[in-house]
Amino acid sequence: MQVTFGPKVARRVLRYELDRLCEQAGKTHAQAGERLGMSRVGFTHLVSGKNLPSRPALEVLLDFFGRRDRVPVMLDLLAVAKLKPNQQGTVQQEVEATSSMNDFELFLGLEAVATSIEVFEPMLVTGLLQTEAYARELIAYHASITPGVNIVESLALRLRRQSVITRDANPAELWCVIEEQALRRPVGGPEVMAGQLDHLLAMTERPNINFQVIPREVGVHPALKGAFFLLRFDDDWRVAYEETRRAAYYYDNPEAVEDYGMVVNHLRHLTLNPKRSRAFIARVRKDLQ
Repeated sequence: MQVTFGPKVARRVLRYELDRLCEQAGKTHAQAGERLGMSRVGFTHLVSGKNLPSRPALEVLLDFFGRRDRVPVMLDLLAVAKLKPNQQGTVQQEVEATSSMNDFELFLGLEAVATSIEVFEPMLVTGLLQTEAYARELIAYHASITPGVNIVESLALRLRRQSVITRDANPAELWCVIEEQALRRPVGGPEVMAGQLDHLLAMTERPNINFQVIPREVGVHPALKGAFFLLRFDDDWRVAYEETRRAAYYYDNPEAVEDYGMVVNHLRHLTLNPKRSRAFIARVRKDLQ
């Protein structure tokens, strides 16, 4: 899969990954800094995005963390991170082992540290709100037409993603807008759909989740070209993300982000409000009985 993004996106993912891999390896910032011949503060500057590591330093760190397997993708990120602000980089990401393109590592690296996630989905329940049974149906079908997909690993990855909105400490705010047809598409049959709709009703009781439905009576709206995500971070930086079957794109320039933000705002006014959307889900659920 071809993924296009700019240096700001690359810096974000690079710093997130370094911090995550350091923690997973059981190392402290002081130990990582010492391995590079720098202070704890020096390494902290790397994982805060203030400085970029050199190529040799990055390879040393990944070896120290026991993750030599991450060298190719991290070097790709580093190369894009060093581009000029107005430039874009394109890298290839392997997707054979994942169940959909927005389950791949670059997107997960950003999603996991976002403070708010706005998403529009016209065809399916978004991955962050899928039940295990619903996700399994989608992944199993994908595996049936795509060689190399590991259903068990892909399903586990899909479910792990959901911790960003369900974790106890500082869960991300999720604002999801979905088309009515996504609620009525019989993924897995009535039993699976009943469980999925029940799950939506339960999840939308959470204070950090807003869920709105666009009824089919709304004929034209500004997101007819397809699904997208808009991510916001703790310093108010935002990035928009969309994908096709074979490519994914990140937009972080202010004009593009503002355009996606405008679309989200329009959608909120065209949809049923969260309270009426919950009642709508309940009616669709009742239709399955």
